[in-house]
Amino acid sequence: MPLSYAQAVEVVKAKTKKPKLMKKISESNFKRLIGVWKTTGDIKSGQENQKLIGVDSYELILDGNYILHKADVQMGNERSETLEIIQLDNSTDRAKMQYFNTKGEDGIMISSIINNEFKIEGKGLMFDGTINDENTKIIGKWRIQTENDKWTDFINLTLEKKLVIFS
Repeated sequence: MPLSYAQAVEVVKAKTKKPKLMKKISESNFKRLIGVWKTTGDIKSGQENQKLIGVDSYELILDGNYILHKADVQMGNERSETLEIIQLDNSTDRAKMQYFNTKGEDGIMISSIINNEFKIEGKGLMFDGTINDENTKIIGKWRIQTENDKWTDFINLTLEKKLVIFS
């Protein structure tokens, strides 16, 4: 005997996995990033360093489930813009960062904020930084992996919060 529509719906519901409830990034350590930041740094480039200056912004989007990070910086003589979506990675201390930039590059990095330590790891790239207790300053270093698999300093970076964004 065929199932009624209501019976079929119940069978589908019973067999369909319920989506796991994701914690919102707005309830995580990553909320410390929310705001507009003045970004400055020194880029290690051969004999002399180049300057980095610009603005980074982090805002909650899509009901606090994600953070949209926008970076607009001048790196020496080159302007660089990056968009990044940050989402939790099965923990309130770890997040996946999917980025896209003006060079047409994209990729995924994994980050963590535990206590005041802010770390990011990607393919051939890593950041080690510290966020102050007031969440108004981040100081850290980007490192790149060389051809012989050694890590070398790339950018000494400072971000200073200029504006808090309320969502």
